[in-house]
Amino acid sequence: MKLRGIKTNLLFNVLGSILSLLVTLVTLPLYISYIGEARYGLLVIVWRLLGYFGFLDLGLSRASANALAKLGDPSMRAAREKVLVTALWLNLTFGTLGGLLFYFTGIFFIDHLLSVPPDLKPEIEASFPWIACSLPFALVSGIGTGALESRERFLIANMLTVGSSVFGLVLPVICAVLISPSLAAVIPAAVIARGLSVLFSLIFALREERPLNPRSFDRQRCKSLLSYGGWISVSGIIGPLLGSVDQLMIGAVLGLAAVTHYSIPMSLVVRSQILAWALSRTLFPRLSRITREEANDLVDKAIVTLGYAYGGICAAAMVFITPFFVFWMGKEFAFVSSPIAELLLTGAWINGFAITLFALLQGQGRPDIVAKLHTIEILPYVAVLWLLMNFFGLMGAAAAWTFMVTAEAVVLFLLARGRPAPLLQLIPVLLIILASYLYANLWTATPARALLEGILLSFATGVCALLFDPSTRAFVFSLRLPEPLRLAGLTGLIYTRSKKPTARNP
Repeated sequence: MKLRGIKTNLLFNVLGSILSLLVTLVTLPLYISYIGEARYGLLVIVWRLLGYFGFLDLGLSRASANALAKLGDPSMRAAREKVLVTALWLNLTFGTLGGLLFYFTGIFFIDHLLSVPPDLKPEIEASFPWIACSLPFALVSGIGTGALESRERFLIANMLTVGSSVFGLVLPVICAVLISPSLAAVIPAAVIARGLSVLFSLIFALREERPLNPRSFDRQRCKSLLSYGGWISVSGIIGPLLGSVDQLMIGAVLGLAAVTHYSIPMSLVVRSQILAWALSRTLFPRLSRITREEANDLVDKAIVTLGYAYGGICAAAMVFITPFFVFWMGKEFAFVSSPIAELLLTGAWINGFAITLFALLQGQGRPDIVAKLHTIEILPYVAVLWLLMNFFGLMGAAAAWTFMVTAEAVVLFLLARGRPAPLLQLIPVLLIILASYLYANLWTATPARALLEGILLSFATGVCALLFDPSTRAFVFSLRLPEPLRLAGLTGLIYTRSKKPTARNP
């Protein structure tokens, strides 16, 4: 199997994520304007619930991607066929059963556990059959994406992802404007868009693997996939809960409008982790093939490079987020949500390291470590979240999330690597992050001044990267590429300068 270089794959992943983010930035104000804060807050909670039911994937998307990455040789086509067909049948079955389960339990949750305005209850109840139907689409699409990424077809995968994002955001907005702002019109439009996107995704994925026999379901493969995916599924159960429990508790305690003020900065902060997620997706197929020693060396260098690259983004975002929110959503919204976003950005920078360590552990066949950690941290997180939210409101919820991801990253690093050298190299960028947070909370700058200060902070982070990160320094002084390719090439340099290939890494 001919593979592109890591830097090219990383570039595709980064560009795809950026395009999806731009679409969100354009459509989100339209959503709020036409359907209102209460409807949007309810919509956020519904999609969060649906995401939680994604645990019914049972880790099969990740398990199949891991297995397919190891079966890259053309002589292994028959084995790849068994993996794909088995995973597709399993996820289609689990998705159908999960959709039925979601329909009945979701209605109960909305009716009894949330303070939903009476005029919105008929809208959401009418939409639930559509929402339930979207779950099988979501589970099956994960298998198709995993198949493309196992062959490192990141260009096609990202084109499909961006297309799905654009269609899934634009079509509901059009329906809200031209038909009705009711959730009974917006949600079916989103589900139809998702279904069509999944269909195109499967067509492209299966085209790479053709011909496929639907009767190639293999019981032995089923056992191996479920064995690996079992631990992934534990993370699939706990992970979405960790990511959504804050918004669910805010909706129950502080109201749906508060969910909107919290979920929008959280959504932007999570999307700002473009580089971390792109790096994780890019490295996962390689980490599934190479030896543990090579994987450790690769991830050590990737963590340092990611720390400086993403640190420059977070530092600049902290000082610019308030003028941006004023322009984007208005002064009233910015007054409440900007401090939340600034604190969340601090946690997001640290969480980027955990994302990379997830890829290392899962790629090397140790998804159990991630699953056990998620299981252990859920109850302490809920307790800290409840305590801080009751004393400090939305800022308390942001502080609880930041504390949770920081503790998670530290424990993961100790379990996965344990060597302090990469962390010592990150001290300069950590100081820049902390200084940016303090400055953003003590002074209010005009948009022009905030933009200039953000550029200066990013420049300062880049200078520190040249001084303290050998991979960045070697890359910059050895290659002459346009600026976008320089960013994408950092990971490629890390990999090419790691240990020589072995028989497992041709």
